Amino acid sequence: MARGMLSSAEMDVLKKNPYVEDVNRQRILYTYEFKCFFMEQYLAGKRPVDIFRQAGFDVPMLGEKRIERATARWRAMYAANGMEALRGPVKANARKKSAAVTKTINAQTADEACNRDCNRDCNKDCNKYDQQDVAVKLEELLADVTAYENRVRQLEKVTMELTDRMKVLEKRSNELVIEKEVLCKARKIDRELNNADGRNNTELYQLIREAVETCPEYANVTKLCEALKVSARGYYAYYKN
Repeated sequence: MARGMLSSAEMDVLKKNPYVEDVNRQRILYTYEFKCFFMEQYLAGKRPVDIFRQAGFDVPMLGEKRIERATARWRAMYAANGMEALRGPVKANARKKSAAVTKTINAQTADEACNRDCNRDCNKDCNKYDQQDVAVKLEELLADVTAYENRVRQLEKVTMELTDRMKVLEKRSNELVIEKEVLCKARKIDRELNNADGRNNTELYQLIREAVETCPEYANVTKLCEALKVSARGYYAYYKN
């Protein structure tokens, strides 16, 4: 469920939550402690909405889309640099770095001004030149920050794609494990009959059925039928009758 801008009443409610550092109509800034708590619970297997609810948040007020975006953002940051990456967004770090550069440049400018042996008008011209130099350096710094932010967004996208791919591979791996177990049981039946051509398909259908009932999420009937060389249509017809 998507949400738009927050109302004044909703903002007042969110400000009372100890896990909220700041909030405005469009954005909620969560504390570093909550982000760490969220990732610990998420890695333990809990659903994002349940974690927010456990932390005292009103899930319908936030909206599921806002929670999904926060989850994707924190998951990518954690994958890139662990819990330490959750301390703050890139822009906050950029402002600190920009302020430090500005302070250093202003200090150097002040020292140079004190050592100049010139009149008041000359000092004004020099100060004007120094301010322009600071502005240029700040523009260069902000350009670097923008490039870094673009790189972070690219890494977030790649991380999500890799995560989805890992889920597909994990599912197929589980399917192969089940297929192997069913084949081992089928070979045992063949050894007992001592005649693979004369085995009863009913017993094979039962093996497939047991696998489906045990692991319905990963037991692929079509793959199992192919592995045991029986007809999927025959399997469904047998259990339908």
